[in-house]
Amino acid sequence: MKKSRVAENLFLVLQLGISMMVPILLCTAAGYFIDKKFGTHSMIPLIILGVLSGCVSVWTLVKKELIAAKKKEDIPEWQKKAFAEEAAEPDDEDEFPDD
Repeated sequence: MKKSRVAENLFLVLQLGISMMVPILLCTAAGYFIDKKFGTHSMIPLIILGVLSGCVSVWTLVKKELIAAKKKEDIPEWQKKAFAEEAAEPDDEDEFPDD
C-alpha cells in the first residue's frame, strides 16, 4: 500500500501541533493547581517551561523527519525506479487456481 504524501504531511503538522500544545497545557494546569493549593505565583515560570519543552519536542520531531527525508534522497535513482515498477505491477497469478 502506497502512502499518500499529502496524508504524511498532514499527520506531521498535526503531530507537531500536539507536541507543542501538550507541554504548554500541562505546565499551565500544574501552575494553576499549585497557585490555588499553595497561594504562590508559579504559573508564569511553568508556562515558560512548557513553551520551552514544547519547542524542544518540535525541534526533535523536525530533526528526525529531516534525517528520514535525507535517507530517502540517498537512494539511487535506478533503485527508486526499480522498486516503484515492482509495486505498480499487479499480480496476475491467482493464489488458488480454479481446477
